[in-house]
Amino acid sequence: MTVEAQPSALAHPAPPRTPALMWAVVALCTAAITVEGFDLIVYGVALPAMLADGSLGLDKSLAGTLGSLAYAGMLVGAVVCGPLADRLGRRRLVLASGAVFTVFTVACALVTEPWQFGAARLLAGIGMGGVMPSCVALSKEYAPRGRSALVATVVLAGIPVGGVLAALTAAAWGGPLGWRGLFGVGAALSAIMMTAAYFLLPDSVPSRPATGTTVRDATRDAGRDTVRNPQDGGGTGVRTILSGPYARRTVLFVIANFAVLLSWYGLNTWLTQLMREMDYPLGSALRFTLVLNLGAVVGSFALAALADRIGPRPVTIGSAALAGLAVLGLSQGGSTVVVLGITALAGVGAHSSLTMLNDWVASSYPATARATALGWASGFGRGGAIVAPLVGGWILQAALGPTVVFHVFAAAALLCAVTLLAVPAHRD
Repeated sequence: MTVEAQPSALAHPAPPRTPALMWAVVALCTAAITVEGFDLIVYGVALPAMLADGSLGLDKSLAGTLGSLAYAGMLVGAVVCGPLADRLGRRRLVLASGAVFTVFTVACALVTEPWQFGAARLLAGIGMGGVMPSCVALSKEYAPRGRSALVATVVLAGIPVGGVLAALTAAAWGGPLGWRGLFGVGAALSAIMMTAAYFLLPDSVPSRPATGTTVRDATRDAGRDTVRNPQDGGGTGVRTILSGPYARRTVLFVIANFAVLLSWYGLNTWLTQLMREMDYPLGSALRFTLVLNLGAVVGSFALAALADRIGPRPVTIGSAALAGLAVLGLSQGGSTVVVLGITALAGVGAHSSLTMLNDWVASSYPATARATALGWASGFGRGGAIVAPLVGGWILQAALGPTVVFHVFAAAALLCAVTLLAVPAHRD
């Protein structure tokens, strides 16, 4: 048998896993994802002001291209940092990645040319992509037994919570702050969060000792837990997730993640502008983005509780189908109250399918390859998030109208549901 060293577990051992520590780790990881969500989604709420700022010279097609660059960076960050987190420790990657996206979000507020903004968003996206798989894997290691889906939902709820904060900030102070000020607020929140994580976030130990276990016992068990098991695919990291028992599900998870990310981040990038194209005033259009993310937060917790009872598979598939049908409803327009309700359902379905999909991925691979699997699924799937702003910009620039944009996002969510039906209910 081969034992693979976990240097971070020895160099930065975790304290005894009391219930308080478990939930503190979940809270810190959630906060890190929340500030990432703010920095990511603030582009969508700032976009109308950026298009109106003649000094930038943006049109809708260029705005879509710039919007896609953060997601391209997230692809690189997730794919590279997922395996690094498995080797070097989740804490190190959370801190390093958080520092990267904080610095380059500051740069977004200071640039004077579109290419400078695009470069800053690309580099910020690399940091954002590194934070997510590390936070999900770390919080899952510390999650209380039987609360896996709940913990995944709590942590990934940070993305729409960040979106809510971005929309509220834009609605309340968007005028005085301007689009530059909105990015500045995001950078300040990120700096505060990463400072707290530096002092408070423990490192990972890939074992689950009982509450009250000593640091020495935890470290000893960590070494025992890294012994390779042939039933886990014969290796760790990339070799495991591409091995015979796991290869098929890895491909399907990537396709499904691509599709749901196209739908979810397409809505978050373009919804405010799409509603303005449908003749809703700016204040009302911002409200749609707010409700989309509020629905995502509230609904995902209810569905997470259901997933803890019946498993993530049926909940994830049903959520993706709900998102597709709701986005089709948005394309029809109508009274503000009705469309706000449909928007909430779209948020529930799209975000819940994304969070439950991550929990499903994390539960489908051995612990030694978990962050790698999450990094690959979210990283290569991040191509959907890259395509979403581009597609929206191309369609609007071609004057095909917002209805076509909604139809594309709806089709993506339905593709996610169909793809997940092909994933085996049990391990191959």
